[in-house]
Amino acid sequence: MGNLAGRTSSEGSRGSDGSISVEELQKHNTKDDAWMVLFGEVLDVTKFIPIHPGGTDTIDMYLGKDATEEWVEIHSPETLEKNLQHITKIGKIEARRGLMSWLYERFAAPKSAGASATPSAPADDDWPQGTQFTAAFEEELKKEEGHFSLETLKRWNGKERPMLIALCGIVIDVSPSENFIPTHGYGKLWAGKDCTWAMATASCLGHFRDVLFEIHVSLKAEDANRLDFKLEELEELQFKSLAGWYKHFTEKYRQVGTLQELKDWDFSNIIAEAKEMQKKGSYA
Repeated sequence: MGNLAGRTSSEGSRGSDGSISVEELQKHNTKDDAWMVLFGEVLDVTKFIPIHPGGTDTIDMYLGKDATEEWVEIHSPETLEKNLQHITKIGKIEARRGLMSWLYERFAAPKSAGASATPSAPADDDWPQGTQFTAAFEEELKKEEGHFSLETLKRWNGKERPMLIALCGIVIDVSPSENFIPTHGYGKLWAGKDCTWAMATASCLGHFRDVLFEIHVSLKAEDANRLDFKLEELEELQFKSLAGWYKHFTEKYRQVGTLQELKDWDFSNIIAEAKEMQKKGSYA
């Protein structure tokens, strides 16, 4: 990662081994004093926030936290390298691996079944979680009878009701996710909306058939609810990206219905690709 290792700072509480404590990390959680952990390194990203390609809201929710897993899913490998002049290394987070060890374990070292090399984010979330499902909301959901339109879907925005999104014609309950906060980040971009096009063109990094691939496009609010494209015209990496996101969301979250505007779209190739990825354990 170029000169990142040499860009150090004397700020912050350090342990006997020079590491930064989680408690110290959590103090630096504002736009004017912004730290985050990437790949086991504590970084001061205060100067990076104003030029973040995805906007300030998508980075705010990770300030003072470990953002490694989300960073890998969204950014291309060279993003840090390109922005070194805006990022300062503070030190290593306590009891975490360094950058090169993380990269080796993530992308090179053989993995045992069920093993994960990605550091877990801290459990505490400073942003208020969106509205969660209750018995009353479950009853209201039943009244939808599994059929949503863009108009009815937008009511499930994480505020008045729990958050739902649509992807490849399927409506998904993302309300339990800490990554979908209605006022920030992905939640602000996609709450109560279809994100098929956004997911096809969102930045991603992953393995497919033992090949590391990546796409890098800024996340844009206007890419939600876009239906003016054809699946057969997607580029190869966009196709794989969409299949990877389909795999991720359908494996991790509850499916609660379908989107009427996409009921005649044929997603069979996307679904088949997602199943192939599942068999091979590919796509991060």
